[in-house]
Amino acid sequence: MAKKNKDLQKVFEQYKPMLKKFGDDLGEAAKKGEEGVIKMSKLLKLQLDVMGLSFQKEKIYHEIGKDVAKKLVKGEIEIAGLEKYKKRLEKLASEGEKAKKTISKVKSARARKKSAKKK
Repeated sequence: MAKKNKDLQKVFEQYKPMLKKFGDDLGEAAKKGEEGVIKMSKLLKLQLDVMGLSFQKEKIYHEIGKDVAKKLVKGEIEIAGLEKYKKRLEKLASEGEKAKKTISKVKSARARKKSAKKK
C-alpha cells in the first residue's frame, strides 16, 4: 500500500505542472465565458431597445394614420393620394351608422314587447 501511495505521488508530481496549467486555462476560459455572457446580454439589451423603439415608432404611425383619417373624412384636410381611402372610410362609416340604427330599432322593439307582456 505504501508503494501505491509513492507511485501515486510520483504520478501526481509528474503531472502537477500540467494539472496546474489545465486549471489556469480552465479558469481563464470560464472568465472569457463570463465576459462573453456579459457581452451577449448587453447586445441582447440593445436589440430589445431597438425593438422597443421600433414599436413606439409604429404606434406613432398608427396614431398619425388615425388622426389623418378622421381629418380626411371630416374634410379638414385634402391629400390627393389619400382620396381612395377617404371614399372607403366614408363607406365604412355609413355602413356602421346603418348597423347602429338597426341595433337601436331591434332594442326598441324588444323593449316594447317586454312592456306589452307586463301589461
